[in-house]
Amino acid sequence: MNIRNYLTLLLILFGLKAFSQQIINGFAMPESVTSDGKRYFVSNQGQDVFSKDGDGFISEISEDGKIIDLKFLPRKGILHAPKGMTVADNILYVADLDRIIGFDINTRKVVFEVIIPEAKILNDICRLESGSIGVTETVSGNIYKVNTQTKSVEIIDNMPTVNGINYNGQTKQLVVCTNGKNYGEGSVYIKTGNGDFRELPNIANGFFDGIEWMDDNHLLISDWVTFPVKDFGKLWIYDLAEQTSQVYFTGESVADIYYNPATQKIYMPQMFHNKVIIADKNKITETAQTKHNILYNYGIIDAFIGGLYRGTLPIKDLKLKGDFGIGAPDMLDGELTVIDGKAYQTKATGETVVLDNDHKTSFSSVTFFKADTTFYVNTATEQKALLETIAHTLTNKNEMYAIRITGTFSYVKTRAFPPLKEEPFPVLSSILDRQQFFEHQNTTGTFIGYYLPEYLNGINASGFHLHFLSTDKKQGGHILDFKGQNLKIDIARQKSFKLEVPTDGDFQNFKFRKKHNEDLKRVEQGQ
Repeated sequence: MNIRNYLTLLLILFGLKAFSQQIINGFAMPESVTSDGKRYFVSNQGQDVFSKDGDGFISEISEDGKIIDLKFLPRKGILHAPKGMTVADNILYVADLDRIIGFDINTRKVVFEVIIPEAKILNDICRLESGSIGVTETVSGNIYKVNTQTKSVEIIDNMPTVNGINYNGQTKQLVVCTNGKNYGEGSVYIKTGNGDFRELPNIANGFFDGIEWMDDNHLLISDWVTFPVKDFGKLWIYDLAEQTSQVYFTGESVADIYYNPATQKIYMPQMFHNKVIIADKNKITETAQTKHNILYNYGIIDAFIGGLYRGTLPIKDLKLKGDFGIGAPDMLDGELTVIDGKAYQTKATGETVVLDNDHKTSFSSVTFFKADTTFYVNTATEQKALLETIAHTLTNKNEMYAIRITGTFSYVKTRAFPPLKEEPFPVLSSILDRQQFFEHQNTTGTFIGYYLPEYLNGINASGFHLHFLSTDKKQGGHILDFKGQNLKIDIARQKSFKLEVPTDGDFQNFKFRKKHNEDLKRVEQGQ
């Protein structure tokens, strides 16, 4: 890996707005915050986050956010680009590129050092059992176990682009999170005891950095979302019992966080802004929701059904606009469904696959979904009856609503169009005979879609528009009919609408059909 790639990787390894917070300025590329419950420390990487240049240092801050000693460590010797830290028995262990340094926090003397020659970016550290620590190395993906008594080092696992690591001694569970091969396709993993790592479901892919145990059942995870940064990041709270996740929006470049369960304070190093932000967990969950329920629409549906099937927006960019929605894959080729931040394509063959971030969509509608209305239908129902029930629940038919329906379905009929390869592309209504239909029996899954008002017709489709994705992610498509029971209906009223249109020549030269509105014409002409 060349220097340029090192720099890119290290930059991505690492503001919060709107809610009550304390901000401490004056750091130098802060990457990590840790504490023994009494004293708090911040790692500073200096100007160059991957070079052995000797300008790194550790700061000590107070619990309430005051700098006690900006350059607390090292008192003697040097640090290069310190990242993850943990405290055990009054020793602060620090990951510094290819070595782990231990400082006595009372005497400030170096009392431990291990060099791992093959390591390039030792990243995060956590306490394990029996005097050992766990350390991640992001370039190789190695996860090391280091015995602090004997200084022995062993590789206990490998997870490509691994970053954050944390261990729960009560439950004997180790968690790690990754950046992802394309800087935004990372996941969160857990293992119990000597078992294997398994990926946690129902959380969007991200550019994950720090991971903390809030209690035995909840994880707190920082997420850059992607790199280069896009002016916002995320904090995730993951419920291990329910296997559900909740996202909260933050500023960009929040790196290796620390959570104090006693005070419920979150300490967040905002690396690119040289700050540490201290925020109350409850304040974040109450107020950091400004990006939820904004409907983002890419493309114009009249142009799409008129033959503009060539994808122009990468899925990676679409995910920055929402974690829930529907659309069309590149060159038609089936149906596109986005749920929990992951994009799926149901092809005309019936196969459903996860789309790569570089795949492009020609038309899509997504939102960061947060339900404000939930109700249940436990008795057997059919499509017409259920949609009438939902429509009756919508208090304002001229508003926009995202709709999620989960449950058991005795019957679901879906469709998908085949791929189109040769130009000029036909209008969609002329190839209805090429649709492929699928009838699924006795399945479980989720309907994803919208109810949109008539005034958006032509930009999008008015009324109900729903796609299906089965629980096992093997079945999907545009919904034509269904029967179900034991259904949960979540509705999210959309606060606003954002339209982005393609800028390619095909769209610029597309001829839209004129829509006649005689009343508007008379008003504009003063007649």
